Amino acid sequence: MERNVKLKTAIWEKGLCQKDFARVVGDHHTFVSRVVNGWVNLDEARKIKYAKALGKKTEEVFSE
Repeated sequence: MERNVKLKTAIWEKGLCQKDFARVVGDHHTFVSRVVNGWVNLDEARKIKYAKALGKKTEEVFSE
């Protein structure tokens, strides 16, 4: 699996670290790390939740 550079960049641009972003979306920081590193794929609902938390559209954060 590929790293999710778009997600990592969007979190950074929002001024958050992964741990803070995890708190915002209600997930554990290790889970967010796994998503960023490409070890976990999110379902559509979580993709939408993450993108909204970052103020972006889903397709801006997640490549298909």
